[in-house]
Amino acid sequence: MAPSTYPVLPSRPIQPHIAAKCARCSVEYEFPVPDPAPPLGTLLQIRCFQCQDVSVQTYQEKSSVRLNAKPSGSSGTSTPQDKQRRTRKIGTQEKPLETEYYEILGVAVDATDDDIKKAYRRLAIKHHPDKNRDDPNAEERFKAIAIAYQTLSDPALRKKYNEFGSKETAPEGGFVDPEEVFSAIFGGERFVPIIGEISLGRDMKAALQEADEAEEEGGGSESPRMKDAKGRDILSPEEKARKEERSRKISAEKAAAREKRVQMLVENLERKLGIFAESAEGPNDERVASSWRTICALEAEELKRESYGVDLLHVAGFVYASKARHYLASNQTFLGIGGWLHNVQGKYHVISETVSTVKSAIELKSIFDQIQALEKAGNLSPEEKKRLEEQAAEKGLQALFKGTKLEIESVLREVCDRVLGSPNISPQKAQLRAVALQILGDAFSKVKAEGESEEAEYVRIETKGSRERDAAREKAKRG
Repeated sequence: MAPSTYPVLPSRPIQPHIAAKCARCSVEYEFPVPDPAPPLGTLLQIRCFQCQDVSVQTYQEKSSVRLNAKPSGSSGTSTPQDKQRRTRKIGTQEKPLETEYYEILGVAVDATDDDIKKAYRRLAIKHHPDKNRDDPNAEERFKAIAIAYQTLSDPALRKKYNEFGSKETAPEGGFVDPEEVFSAIFGGERFVPIIGEISLGRDMKAALQEADEAEEEGGGSESPRMKDAKGRDILSPEEKARKEERSRKISAEKAAAREKRVQMLVENLERKLGIFAESAEGPNDERVASSWRTICALEAEELKRESYGVDLLHVAGFVYASKARHYLASNQTFLGIGGWLHNVQGKYHVISETVSTVKSAIELKSIFDQIQALEKAGNLSPEEKKRLEEQAAEKGLQALFKGTKLEIESVLREVCDRVLGSPNISPQKAQLRAVALQILGDAFSKVKAEGESEEAEYVRIETKGSRERDAAREKAKRG
């Protein structure tokens, strides 16, 4: 071997370093482990070489200390913890997206409220600035402890932190919580007493969490997974058992959440209908009915100003009115034939809306397929791509609302059945509830958007299904 032409290079003793990331400028760096090594959980003040900002880092377990460590995202070998933080999109309560606040307090991710409180009291006493007057970083350390405690001691904030991490580590624009997005887009808080919390957003979040867990399980092995004839991963018996247990747990949580939602809506609707049912002397009490119509119309006018307010009122109004008419026809017509006819109409409506929802999803997929095909062929201009993406966004929102509409109708049908079929009330009281429910449903169904003309209303109703289309045509004919 020929001698090297390079001069003799100096060396230095090996010193363990810890890879980290600046909370302010997000640059990745490493810093040496203090000598002697501090106790686990010690808060270290680290100055970023790029922005010169000082941030708090917690000295963790020894496995996080690496020799000549390369920060995550580089070509160096990373630990499983680094991989989890880098790949997970959304955390769970068992596997938080990040654990910095837990590490600051020195508690486990499954720590109880009492554990968190005890840890905070101990650290607050130890690191209070008044007891560390000679330490210039004491105030920052105490502030970090307080922020961690305030977040983890509040159940709602802790849940949010576990799923999306702290604001300091959020991407530009922040994390997007599907549940909050659905709630904000479709009705907002004012519609919650009427339709409850929309579960579609929660289901999307659960799907993201499940995909993250599956990705972690699949990425744990260096060798590629075996595939079956349909291209699906072949799971081991242990993996199958975990997947089945996870499915059972998710199904049980969904059922419990729906029951809680329905029960809340039943109580709200019973109180609302009680305004009429407790005052009317009978189903034909026009004086009380007139006052009740006014109350319902005023509520509808207020709610229509919310996001998708008019559409949601029409959804609730349709279910309320159809369920009320079904109940009254079942109890007032010969052999309940009128109720049977309303039941058939209701089932036809559900089928029609389901087909419409599937059609919207297919249209959305076709747009994405078109974008993919044009990109692959190299024929997609920036203008055309923007146009197709805007079209996809519009179709996507339509598909989401149709799916949300099906969910709301399903929940409200169950709510109405319980309200009208309660064993705790007399048939006379149930009849009064049905009359009040029909008036409420009609008031919701008649709401128009601000400045909407009769012609515009007809065009919008055209999209609501065959039953609504027929009603709109009849209304247009009557002029």
